[in-house]
Amino acid sequence: MGIIMINCPATGHGVSTGIEVCATDQLPIVTATTVCPECGRMHQWTKNDAWLASGGEQYRGAQIRSEQSLRLVNSE
Repeated sequence: MGIIMINCPATGHGVSTGIEVCATDQLPIVTATTVCPECGRMHQWTKNDAWLASGGEQYRGAQIRSEQSLRLVNSE
């Protein structure tokens, strides 16, 4: 298993989508969106933009923390 990663267009850094899968080749060709833990913006991506971070333990919490921070900001 691994975490699907994309590049943040604002920072150029690889970021977690928060999605854990076995392989990206089986994903459908659709446009997905992710709230970026790096810049806080919404990014659109397809499987052609993504890669799989093996294991992904270091990324599992990043998406959750980002979503929690966004909720806190929006509730103020």
